[in-house]
Amino acid sequence: MPRIHAIFAGWLVFLLAREAGAELEPKRKGLQVDVAGGLSFCLPGGAARCKRVDGVTAPHAGGVVTVGYRFRPWLLAGLSYEFGLLRPTYTDILGGRPLYGLARHQGIFGVVRTGVDVGRVDLGLELGLGYSQQIATYVHDDFRGQRFGTLGFAARVTPLVAVYLTRRLYLGLRWDVTLNFHRSPACSPGRCEGPVRAPAFGHHALLGLMVGVTI
Repeated sequence: MPRIHAIFAGWLVFLLAREAGAELEPKRKGLQVDVAGGLSFCLPGGAARCKRVDGVTAPHAGGVVTVGYRFRPWLLAGLSYEFGLLRPTYTDILGGRPLYGLARHQGIFGVVRTGVDVGRVDLGLELGLGYSQQIATYVHDDFRGQRFGTLGFAARVTPLVAVYLTRRLYLGLRWDVTLNFHRSPACSPGRCEGPVRAPAFGHHALLGLMVGVTI
């Protein structure tokens, strides 16, 4: 992990140095890649709720990677992958032992991004359609190894703001809200044995800091 951070930091310094003497007018056409990392949330709705009397699906970390082509300053089309961890805190009724380890949400979307630019600032809205999945793995001794999850069609809405630091490099903030239109919750490999209580998944949101480049 430290090596990955060092590589990323070196890449960022290289881009800044390369752009230092360049014309600073933002480049708003071409291949665009951005990465965001931040806080992953469960939102009420979808296949279930985020809260129950015996526990909650608490926030954790997540991220988004988007690759697209910016045909016009106001239009980008591409693909986006998101990943988020969640912390189900449910326990069994008698012993108070945890039922689940970390749960995960992931999805892949075709996206269209539009918006307006004000000087060096982009104000955008990204809309996506695709599929998402939410899975929790049991750590309770009675059900260890069983997985519970949902999978299905999803839609995503993302307001965002980005500021160009150089001609090509920008930093921003994005708020991804994924609406999961999943089938009813089901256990892997297709059923649950015993009185298993399912984690309360729902829709998903991710608030993240974004860094990107226009190539």
